[in-house]
Amino acid sequence: MAALAEITTEHIMFGYSYSNETSKDYQLHCHNFFEVYYFLEGDVDYLVEGKHYKPVPHSMLLLAPNVFHGVRINSDTTYRRIALHFFPELLSMERRTMLLSVFPGVTREDKKEIYYEGTAKEKFYPFLEALIECAKLPADLRDTFVPVYLEALLSRIKACQSKTGIPDKTEGNSETINQVINYLNEHFTSQITLDFIAERFCLSKHHLNKVFRRATGTTLWDYLTYKRVIYAKQLLMGGHSAEEASRLCGFSDYSAFYRAYRKITGNSPVKDRGSLPSLIQ
Repeated sequence: MAALAEITTEHIMFGYSYSNETSKDYQLHCHNFFEVYYFLEGDVDYLVEGKHYKPVPHSMLLLAPNVFHGVRINSDTTYRRIALHFFPELLSMERRTMLLSVFPGVTREDKKEIYYEGTAKEKFYPFLEALIECAKLPADLRDTFVPVYLEALLSRIKACQSKTGIPDKTEGNSETINQVINYLNEHFTSQITLDFIAERFCLSKHHLNKVFRRATGTTLWDYLTYKRVIYAKQLLMGGHSAEEASRLCGFSDYSAFYRAYRKITGNSPVKDRGSLPSLIQ
């Protein structure tokens, strides 16, 4: 995408950008940081944990770490959006827990919405405009103001959530597939096989793979592998050895873990051990 404004530091990556290119498939992925997407215009579909969203202008997605998501651009109509990725370390300690609580988890117990449609009246956009203006400032002023505007944006979202007045619209899946996705999100570090999931939810393996791919855009095994690798990266950054991370995130074979880790992250597990969270590659 072509950048209209951008900010990249160790703890935040902010981009106001547009594209006129189409994409046939969803570019599915997940990360170990928090994300806010603000949609302004275009003909796109978002896919988040198997749920499909058709955004209208001034719609917003809130994505917690390890949430599987992607976008599909359906036409060459200009797609314009603001993307904000950040690590919690950017927020002040005294407000961090409260501000991060605006992000929904991926389990069925968390009832907070992930998608908010048509939020212009909630006045989130002025805070994002302030971040766009920050991109033009000298680095010292930019780095001072960015956490202030980010906290202001999250505070505004928190206040609106407390009023329960933000509308949302989602195209759901069958209840069975929602249950499968919830189960995988809650147990992805366990020794799970396709046979086990098929038997647990009374589906044939063929049908399970077919409906799971239709819902999520990927196979059940690729979904599970991606989740495990992103979690392993968090463990490595926390100081665990590669062998410990492999075992704790659900891999039974270290060589399979190593190959999957290299394929998804581009790094070896050893390189990421003990590294600080950073959006700068």
